[in-house]
Amino acid sequence: MNRNLKIFLAGGIPFGIFTAVLFSSLYGFNAGLPGGLISGLIFGFLMFIILGFLHSRAVKKIAGDISEKSMRTYQVRNMELQLPYDKTFDLCIKSLKLISRCRVQEEDRSQGKIIARSSINWKTWGDTISFDITGISNEKTAVKVSSRPTARSTIVDYGKNLENVKTIVSLLERSK
Repeated sequence: MNRNLKIFLAGGIPFGIFTAVLFSSLYGFNAGLPGGLISGLIFGFLMFIILGFLHSRAVKKIAGDISEKSMRTYQVRNMELQLPYDKTFDLCIKSLKLISRCRVQEEDRSQGKIIARSSINWKTWGDTISFDITGISNEKTAVKVSSRPTARSTIVDYGKNLENVKTIVSLLERSK
C-alpha cells in the first residue's frame, strides 16, 4: 500500500472514530457520524500532507534525491570488501559506534551475524540494524547491511534508517 495512503488512513480513521463517538454523545448519532467522518477525512489529509512532506524532505536531504528505494523505512545495502572475514566482522562491530546509542544484541562470528538496536529517538521507536557477513575468499568478504524500525508498524522514519545504512556503508567503504 502506498505510504501516503497509509498515513492518511492511520491518522484519519482513529481520529474520525474518536470524533464520531464524541460528537454522537454530545449531539446525537445523526450529527456525530457525519461530523466524525468529515473530521477524520480532514485530519487524515493534514497528516498525509505534514508527515509526507517532512519524510520526503528528510530523505532528500540524506539521499540527495527521492526514489522509491530511498523513501522506504527498511533499508538494505550489499557490498563486497577486499578484507579478510575476521577484519570485516570487527569493522562491522566498530561501525555501530557511529550510530547514536546503539548496542549489539547478538553477535555470532561463526555464522557472520550481527544484530544491534538503537534506542528511541524523535524519528523512530528505535532501529534494528543487522549484518550478514559471508567470506568469499581469503581476502574478500560480502556484507549485507540492513536497518529497519524496531516497531514494524512505523510508516515514516524521516530517513533515519537510510542515515544508519549510509553511515555504516561509508565507514566500510573507507576501509577498503
